[in-house]
Amino acid sequence: MEELLWHAPDDPPFQIAGFAWRTKERKYRRLPTVAPGEIREILDELANHTSGGQIRFRTNATKLAIQVKLFAQNTAEHIPATAVNGFDCYLGAPGEQRYFGTTRFPYDADRYEYVFFEGLEAAQRCVTLNFPLFQGVHEVRIGVNPGADISAFPAYASDRKVVLYGTSITQGGCASRPGMSYTNILSRRFDREFINLGFSGNGQGDPEIARFMTEIDDPGCIVLDYDANNPDIDNLIRTMPEFIRILRSRHASVPILVLSRIPYGYEHTQTSSCLDRIARRDYQKERVEELRLQGDRFVHFYDGAHLLGECWNECTVDGVHPTDLGFMRIADALTPVLKPILLS
Repeated sequence: MEELLWHAPDDPPFQIAGFAWRTKERKYRRLPTVAPGEIREILDELANHTSGGQIRFRTNATKLAIQVKLFAQNTAEHIPATAVNGFDCYLGAPGEQRYFGTTRFPYDADRYEYVFFEGLEAAQRCVTLNFPLFQGVHEVRIGVNPGADISAFPAYASDRKVVLYGTSITQGGCASRPGMSYTNILSRRFDREFINLGFSGNGQGDPEIARFMTEIDDPGCIVLDYDANNPDIDNLIRTMPEFIRILRSRHASVPILVLSRIPYGYEHTQTSSCLDRIARRDYQKERVEELRLQGDRFVHFYDGAHLLGECWNECTVDGVHPTDLGFMRIADALTPVLKPILLS
């Protein structure tokens, strides 16, 4: 068996994307490290989930493998292990990235080694590896055949990041693999770094998270997609004005896109769910209109009812969380919404 040369991707020419505080802390973590009690404990735990993280590099390797040490084994009931604990691989330069494969491993593994490919022609290829969506990663190493070159991936089309705050859907539940979360789909389409701050069940407008988001320098857009995690509309009404006020304290002219939640699959029989969604939608739309009347021309609203299209009832795993089809439809709907915002 051919021996591999193993590399830690922490330094150039490898590029680590999707972790806004990594240059300071050298951790695969979505928020800065905080003292106990500074944020809710569950948020501190979810911040270690690596959704939106990417490893990017270019190589002429004929064999490519990965070693992964995780925080824990998979315990999810309705999300595939390939999304919870897996990495997936795309090959191709920006605008040409195509899915190649996903790590395979024992269902209960908390560490594994996997060969993405071997026996390929020794041609230069751009490689994007997407981190797990619902698990923490202690360590990752990239293995290539001896003599293989490793060089830098082409720079992003823009260094202005897109920052998304939201729910388990934002985090990627229930995509079948990491590259199919809507934030990763959009990252490929727009050739930009997307910072995924989706916190499963806990996107509840915590002001501490808004203050962390102000630490991200010069983002190209901030997306607020946290409607669904509010226990009731009153919590949304209580938190959203303050959340936006905090963001505006530093990012006065950064575009903010507010998304209301998608329809749930059972709305055709549970009228109360539909009425609740509409009330939340109307509040968020009216709040954005108020802000625009007050002079904030950089804030926008989009009705989440349009994200899944006409067949919204067939796009979820459990009535709430999208399948890959649902995530692709969300990305398709948001692409023409984000395009003029990011070009402005």
